[in-house]
Amino acid sequence: MLRLLADENVPKRLVKALKDLGIDVVRLQDLGLRGISDKEVISLAKDLERTILTKDVDFSKAHLLRISEFGVIYIPYQPRKEEVLDVAARITKSE
Repeated sequence: MLRLLADENVPKRLVKALKDLGIDVVRLQDLGLRGISDKEVISLAKDLERTILTKDVDFSKAHLLRISEFGVIYIPYQPRKEEVLDVAARITKSE
């Protein structure tokens, strides 16, 4: 089962769409962890055994990918409202 840790830059409506599709998603904001470093996000994802979902290009770089034990799903753009369900469906297929 896909378990995601949504970085603070992931649109709330995308997180909702994923949850509606049955994906287990936790947002950094819901954990009270806004503004933490990329390495702290990676450490938290490891502790929670979750894949990182992010729009932060830094997470697509080799030095961070190497230490992301449960992987990263990188969204390279801001999905428009009408694209959110399609993006969520594509993410669920990565399961």
